[in-house]
Amino acid sequence: MRALSIKALENGKHVLCEKPMALSYPDAIRMIEASKKNNRFFMEAFWTRFNPSIKEVLQQVKNGAIGDVKYINADFAFRGSETENQRLFDKNLGGGALFDIGVYPLFLSYILLGNPKEIIAKAIKHKNDIDLQTSMILQYESAQSILHASIVSDSEMKAVIAGSKGRIELNSPWFVADGYSLSINNEKEAVISLPVLGKGYSHEIMECHNCIRNSQIESEFWSHQNCLDLSKIVEEIKSQIKLPF
Repeated sequence: MRALSIKALENGKHVLCEKPMALSYPDAIRMIEASKKNNRFFMEAFWTRFNPSIKEVLQQVKNGAIGDVKYINADFAFRGSETENQRLFDKNLGGGALFDIGVYPLFLSYILLGNPKEIIAKAIKHKNDIDLQTSMILQYESAQSILHASIVSDSEMKAVIAGSKGRIELNSPWFVADGYSLSINNEKEAVISLPVLGKGYSHEIMECHNCIRNSQIESEFWSHQNCLDLSKIVEEIKSQIKLPF
């Protein structure tokens, strides 16, 4: 994706690059530099960032609805097949849990709490060295995120954001949530329904169109810096679990 994205930018094309945008942090830097040098729009395709529920939950947290965020729990897991989902298990194509789906719970922690002070990650590996499942703890000044990704087992794919006054639960599957619930002091205050357009990609596409029409080279909702920050977090986990990319 790095080489093709840079070539497109160099040839005057705007780029929406499928997440994760790169298999290494240095490559992510090169892609952002190409966007700036050629004055062309570039964004990592983190469609979840434009999901109506995610946008509203972020605003709820910023407004102090649940107090100070203390704990995030999010996972993304399913049973993949080496015969039916060969790409997932292909080392040469960046396969494995972290890069395919682990970036989602990491993304949620990042947009709510920013860059962590410390990361602890452990993985169970395939014989070809990709990660089959990875668990991660992100440590912040006064909060922790417990995150998990797997391509060999199922999960409920829920996300919980707990604060000093209450909690928010995103509907499953949380990365394309169609609503959420808000509880204050263990009492359910509201159940919000926010259906997505189509399969959920439309919101991201509309943002890209708006940015390009306004001659922007990045989105304020998922900026170049956001892309780089998340890539750096993933790079640290990649190093800890010794992925071969």
